[in-house]
Amino acid sequence: MGSEKTYADVAPGAVGVDFDHPAEAGYRFDIIDADRGIVKVAAGVTPRKKFAICGFAASSRMAAPFDDPEYEIWTLNQLYRHVPRSTRHFDIHDNWNEDNVEGTDHVGWLRKCGRPVYMSTREPTIPTAVNYPVEEVIRRVVGCDYFTSTVAFMFALAILEIDNQVEAEVEALRTRIADGDAVAGALSQDPAKLLAWHRDLYAQREIAVFGIDLIVGEEWDYQKPCAEYILGLANARGITVRIP
Repeated sequence: MGSEKTYADVAPGAVGVDFDHPAEAGYRFDIIDADRGIVKVAAGVTPRKKFAICGFAASSRMAAPFDDPEYEIWTLNQLYRHVPRSTRHFDIHDNWNEDNVEGTDHVGWLRKCGRPVYMSTREPTIPTAVNYPVEEVIRRVVGCDYFTSTVAFMFALAILEIDNQVEAEVEALRTRIADGDAVAGALSQDPAKLLAWHRDLYAQREIAVFGIDLIVGEEWDYQKPCAEYILGLANARGITVRIP
């Protein structure tokens, strides 16, 4: 544990999130609209196609690809005390500042983390806090107001991010066609090849699940079915879904 880290940031026996983790080097975001939850990778930065959604379960928590720069690492609540890296953070509960580990400074960590922090209602004293874009996610991904856990919100937003990436590539193809690109034009004239191309765009992208078992109490009761439903939406798109 670095000398700058305390019990407020790091759980016993863990390392805690490194704000300067090598796999995060140069990967930055612009918060376009904090109220609407519009966050985009900074200009000149290539968006990552793989999203590791991480939870607390010790069964697979540390199996996440923390050192692989192809992945964004998404964390929640006080998971930052246990894992070495975080790209985006989620604190969706209305009582986000209650029932945290005694002796820890949760608010302080959120204020200094520098990562997008998704909240149900953003806290203005947290510089990188944004409202979770629930209406957009319902409209474009889930189809209804069905979220029974933070994990469900994370899965759904990952799908929206992937949809946006694929739509950008489709628009780039349209531009190539309009500019007279022969290869793009030929692709657009072959429905089977065009469908396979589009399907492959989704297959290149991944939602990976680590530290999320959903086997305890209410998790098994009503959180697990919701998570499975939303992962099913990812699978239906052809997104690679990875579950250890």
